[in-house]
Amino acid sequence: MVAIVSNKREAILKAVEDMYTEIANCPTRLFHFPTGRRAAELVGYPPAELDALPPTAVESFAGVGYPFAAGVIRAGDTVLDIGSGSGTDAILAARRAGPKGKVYALDLTEAMRAKLARNIAAAGATNIEILAGNAEQIPLPDQSVDAVTSNGVLNLVPDKTHAIREILRVLKPGGRLQISDIALARPISGKAKRDPKLWAECIVGAVEEDAYLDLFREIGFKHVEYVSSFDYFAHASGEDTRLMAGYFGAHAITFRARRPEAFEQAQAPTDDAAVLRLARSAGGQLAGIGGAIAASAACFGAPVLVSAASAIGATALTSHATLYPIFVGAIALSLWQLYRSTRERDRLAPFFLGLTGGATAAIFLWLMVTGIVPLPGIALYGALGVLVAGSLWEMAGQFMEVCVTKIRREMAREKKIVPIGRKITNGAAISIATAAAFYGMYKSVEAFAPKAEAAQIACFGINGCKGQTTCATAWNACPGQNSCKGKGFLHASPKECADRGGVPLKGSPADPARQNT
Repeated sequence: MVAIVSNKREAILKAVEDMYTEIANCPTRLFHFPTGRRAAELVGYPPAELDALPPTAVESFAGVGYPFAAGVIRAGDTVLDIGSGSGTDAILAARRAGPKGKVYALDLTEAMRAKLARNIAAAGATNIEILAGNAEQIPLPDQSVDAVTSNGVLNLVPDKTHAIREILRVLKPGGRLQISDIALARPISGKAKRDPKLWAECIVGAVEEDAYLDLFREIGFKHVEYVSSFDYFAHASGEDTRLMAGYFGAHAITFRARRPEAFEQAQAPTDDAAVLRLARSAGGQLAGIGGAIAASAACFGAPVLVSAASAIGATALTSHATLYPIFVGAIALSLWQLYRSTRERDRLAPFFLGLTGGATAAIFLWLMVTGIVPLPGIALYGALGVLVAGSLWEMAGQFMEVCVTKIRREMAREKKIVPIGRKITNGAAISIATAAAFYGMYKSVEAFAPKAEAAQIACFGINGCKGQTTCATAWNACPGQNSCKGKGFLHASPKECADRGGVPLKGSPADPARQNT
């Protein structure tokens, strides 16, 4: 990845400029790589999108893929299109950004910029500004764009490292990148790389796919994610080009990436860092599922919990008012991990599914333990199942996008930088807010069910509390019994409890004193 020496660099840029000047001025000529509308359709552009563009923009199309498949441009974005050419991608980006957005169309070639200006006018795109320059010296301020798109350009750049640093520089924190470019399966010899004319053919300037994507990571991009690949040179007109591409395994790839947020800083990749990152990411995903399982276990395991707590006299742990915040805390853990993962991948659908399930489960349990609304236990577990499904969906999405054999390299390297004073302040604020929230949950349950015990499903045996929602006092209502045989003890009368040899818990429905009040 060493930059080409200065004199060779200028020769390469001149060869590239000459080639693309010819594509601008003589678009019907047969070039060694696909161009025009045929090429655009081959690499994946929908015909309807091409029909809506000025024909003169599409006729000089020289991209190698469909970068918009990465889907990083949003309404209102400020976008940089590197290597705009005749304007196909710049106009499409402008339409995606909308009237509140803007596109900077950067191109090296004067003939292409002139054609681009005419096509912008023909398309009526008033939110595009043309810039003269190249990827190694982007004429924009730091952190000035929300998204960058590029199509078949970086393989033509002599100093790719510097160009990628420039892209990182102009992106805002959290800014997004979509690129279609040429990559190789095996390296090209140094002698071939020193021939400026071969650079313009889009093969010699390319590098191996793994090394190419790793370069983005090393420079500081996060979540460098492969989107698709395409055998671009199989459609080349020249047999020599097809043979060369086949020998080096040249192909087109499309991928997306993101600049870290302001509080993040990319970390140089090391084997140790990769392993730690993998462990942390996997741990976070498992924690999301684990949180939902823990919440469910808080119900399923309630009889065992209450029995153990009673044995050691830990009566505080047997109250619904104490158990409910623990249950909600487990759900919150699951949702927090799920949100972090989906936010980083910019795909929140699994989180919203999990949020629906988690919030529903918390509401259902509160209604059940307070006895306000009679709900069957299956409703609670169904809601928890939705939460688990959201976590599993997100985990599956990560493994679908990132090949398991490459997962160590695909995990972003990051380090959060927060001043120690801010850490202490934030920690104190979060602790106070969490304590207040848990106390509020405790009191909300305690106010409605002061005598409720934590064994919500203790009477889940034969005929025990079927159809009932608050088996709360059943566990201790008749301590003489070890299970809820017959009727649930919560609903046992004083006589029924006495007939079974039980001693009614004071204040329970089985307590004669309560019946007389």
